[in-house]
Amino acid sequence: MKTNISLLAAALVGAGILAASLPARADNLLSLYREAVQTDAAYLAAQADTQASREMKPQALAQLLPRVSYGGSRYKHTISRPSYPSGVPGVPNIKPNDDKYTTHSYALGLTQPLFRAASYAAWRQSKVLVEGADADLQWAEQQVGVRLSEAYFEALLAEANLEVTRAQRDAYLTQLDYAQKAFQAGAGTRTDIDEARSQLDMAAAQTIEQHYQLNYARDALKAIIDRPLTPLARLNPDRMQLVSPDPDRLEDWIRKAEEVNPRLIALRALVDSSNLQVKKALSGHLPTLDFVAQHVSVGSEFRNPYRSDPSDPADKQMKDKYKDKLYGLRFDMPIFSGGETASQVRQARAELDKAQQQLEEGRRIIGLMVRKEFDGVTQGTHWVRAYEQAVKSAEQALESTRKGFRAGARTTLDILISEQNIATAKRDLNRGRCHYVLSRLRLLSLVGELNEAEITRFNGWLEERGE
Repeated sequence: MKTNISLLAAALVGAGILAASLPARADNLLSLYREAVQTDAAYLAAQADTQASREMKPQALAQLLPRVSYGGSRYKHTISRPSYPSGVPGVPNIKPNDDKYTTHSYALGLTQPLFRAASYAAWRQSKVLVEGADADLQWAEQQVGVRLSEAYFEALLAEANLEVTRAQRDAYLTQLDYAQKAFQAGAGTRTDIDEARSQLDMAAAQTIEQHYQLNYARDALKAIIDRPLTPLARLNPDRMQLVSPDPDRLEDWIRKAEEVNPRLIALRALVDSSNLQVKKALSGHLPTLDFVAQHVSVGSEFRNPYRSDPSDPADKQMKDKYKDKLYGLRFDMPIFSGGETASQVRQARAELDKAQQQLEEGRRIIGLMVRKEFDGVTQGTHWVRAYEQAVKSAEQALESTRKGFRAGARTTLDILISEQNIATAKRDLNRGRCHYVLSRLRLLSLVGELNEAEITRFNGWLEERGE
């Protein structure tokens, strides 16, 4: 038995060591998106705000439904009576006395609104406001995908740029070593050493700067998911699909965005709500009509405080109890409210004008954003292909420069310039690829289509380290 336990313990320890030695699975765009919709504070706040807004509908409906109330009171009374001389021969004087008795009343009432224009307008207004809140939540969900993607690819871009700078620094270090050896052998110049050292120092400074940029980019991504990151899955250029938008007409995308963009839907709901607010304010001039039913029960136990003889049976305590039932209509017609209603109407119309202008502004901004991202996708395909060719050309130029240097036709400065051209081309290529991916993601978000399925498709362009 002890042997089996020992073997089991050894197996568990071995499994733990093996698990610790395995590389951590890389975070990717899809896994982080699934976490973001559960942890992103801005999105969770939008969910709570939407849930709160949805409560406006039952609250407004309650103003149109019957209201039933029950209330009552019960009081104890104490009456202090001073002494009074009767002033009548043979009639005893009234002696001082404290009398106590109780009274109570209970009422059960029902009120059913029959005509309340303001309440009806408020109920319709609550429905469009809830629709707007749902649209705002959908827009917040789109923005989670956009913000996460931007932070993710900014981190990848910072990593790629740091790698380019490190490779550039290593190339400069190699060139400096070559220049120093050549100078010692009498085949080089001091200028070659100084130029190589100058470029190496610049690359070292850029490495420090890009370390900071990478740390900040990763911190921005961590702020969304609220946990440390594992190595990020990288963009695989061979998996990228460099295609133009579908449909390929800008006007089609703008028209679609104007119809289905969640932010514009929310703004249109705000205009509809403002229209109903005007009607609600105007209803302040209209009468109200309610059906009212009430059942009242009143009782008391009363003794005449001025009885002359407490022992007289005629002065005994009296009990009184009655019930009152009433049913009918209650009508109220406003005549003059000091100008309050007219002021509320003017205020509501100004708010309506504001909402209409906000909708127009939103329509223009969304149209501009669609145009920008559409062009980013369209031009991005040409941009990426052009910089891919630029990298190939820069690498070929460097090889030719090295051959010319060995032949004595080129200088160290020519090699350093060629190295710088390669680094610049690679940075531009990395930036172009990330820009293309983000433009496609943003374009989808503007038409409300950036969902998990689309994130999954773009996640297929990534590969984990070591693949």
